[in-house]
Order: sequence, then C-alpha cells, then structure tokens
Amino acid sequence: MYNNNFMLDKLVRQKEEIDNLMKAYQNPQAPINNFINTNQIPSKDMVEWRILNENEEVDNLYVSSKTLFISDNLMVLKGVDGSLEKWEIKKIYPIDKKDEKINALEEEIKKLKEMMNNESSKPSSTNGEFEQSDELSDVNVKSKPKATSKSVSE
Repeated sequence: MYNNNFMLDKLVRQKEEIDNLMKAYQNPQAPINNFINTNQIPSKDMVEWRILNENEEVDNLYVSSKTLFISDNLMVLKGVDGSLEKWEIKKIYPIDKKDEKINALEEEIKKLKEMMNNESSKPSSTNGEFEQSDELSDVNVKSKPKATSKSVSE
C-alpha cells in the first residue's frame, strides 16, 4: 500500500510539471535582450591594445580604431590612417635593497679585478724600479739587488 501511494504522488508531481510546461509554451513571453551593444561611437581618447605575435608585422595589420601593439621589446601605436609611433621597451624586474647592495658590490669587485689586470700588464721599468698604482697603495717599492757579482780573473 505504501509503495502505491509513493508511485501515485510521483505521477501527480510529474503531471503538474507537464501542465506547467504546456502553459509556458502556450503563453510565450517576450525574449530578453541581454547583450551589450558594442557598436558605440569610439571616443578619440579611447585606444585599443593588442599583444603582438612574433610573426606579425604592424605595417600589414588592419585597424578600425587607434590601436596599441605590444611585444616583448617594442610598442607601436597605429592610427586608422596608417600612421605609426614606435617605442622600444625594456623589461625591468623589481629588486629589493639586498639585491641592489649585492649588485653594487659585484660591480666594485669587477672594477678592482680590471685594475689589478691592468697593473700586471704594464711593462716593468728597465732600471729595476717597480711602482705600484696610487689607487691601490701609496707605497713605492724599489727592488735592490741582493748579490753583487765581480769578475774573477786568473
């Protein structure tokens, strides 16, 4: 008995759903316009922008409004009349204070190594004197021979 009541209730609910669907098809409602009109008059201050692919050339691309093309190292503004303005761009990654200090120290080390290499490549003087650069030290070093040689005759 319980099983029959359950089946009857289910059939009644299905009949109500079918009746509601029939009423909806008999009395159609007006469609809802939920689209955005994109055919607006472009403002002269508005600029479209696109990412430029590697194989695209801005000169050959058609534009219907002022368009800014951006690639890895170039930015081009193209007007409807075909006029072009080009800029080279460089990516800059943010660095913190520690990285700035490390870069400054590495640059200083590089300069010091260059100075040391330049000093070692200078020719030595013929009179036995060696002078060290004032940048590295203020001391002048002179070499003196430790042994003297005498000619021996027999």
